[in-house]
Amino acid sequence: MVQYVKLSVGCASEEMADIVMAFLADYPFESFDARPSQSGVTLDAYIRASCWEESRDEALAAVAEYGTLLGEERVEDENWNERWEQESFERVVVDENIVIRAPYHEVPTDPNTLDIIVTPRMAFGSGHHQTTRMMCRNILAVACRGRVLDVGCGTGVLSFVALKAGASYADAVDIDPWSVESAREAAVLNGLDGQMEIVEGTVESVEGRRYDMVMANINRNIILADIERYVALLNDGGSLLLSGFLLDDVSDIVARAEELGLCLKRTLRDEEWVALSLTK
Repeated sequence: MVQYVKLSVGCASEEMADIVMAFLADYPFESFDARPSQSGVTLDAYIRASCWEESRDEALAAVAEYGTLLGEERVEDENWNERWEQESFERVVVDENIVIRAPYHEVPTDPNTLDIIVTPRMAFGSGHHQTTRMMCRNILAVACRGRVLDVGCGTGVLSFVALKAGASYADAVDIDPWSVESAREAAVLNGLDGQMEIVEGTVESVEGRRYDMVMANINRNIILADIERYVALLNDGGSLLLSGFLLDDVSDIVARAEELGLCLKRTLRDEEWVALSLTK
């Protein structure tokens, strides 16, 4: 049986738990579960024991900055996602323009609503996080057309929104094989598998291609490391949509984007999370 490491983190609030989860999501953690506690929120994060040692130091550094390590233990495999899906997953309404739901939720009655179906997973990409919702709003604010790229696609929500809003084709990449599997399942559920290529890898996996829109909902370090690649993939006049970072990170990201010839068009904020829309 597969062994996992269960990392338990004490957080002062739901917002801080979200921040810790965002940082840990950059490592091969397979599931997250947050629950109220006497001191705030306890976040449990699960990663395969075989992957833990190579991620341990950086993951614990992120935990130390935004929370308190409560425990680190080895546990046997369990279907945490099935339990979470049954107990916790709710449909998400984004400004009444977009509904993100599981297959078992009620179908929206308004034909103008973008109906997005996902395979629920205990991680980013279900639409519940502020950054996903802000990215959806910025996608709708851009005239979607042509080919788009979704970097760190998770369950594929942003690709599905862009395609249903008018884009013709989407490439979606993610380093996590579980996310790639989920995105492929959800593409079929949305009837979009013929308009997508979903790749396990990084932005380098699509080097040489050209896009009218690039979307990246990941953390500031990856964005700053890869933003030059994003810009190189964009057609002139194309849009770069970014989120997954905090208000304190915005100045560094915007400064680097402007150095690369991008123009900031729109900024959205939800608590301490920010989303940017830029044009080449």
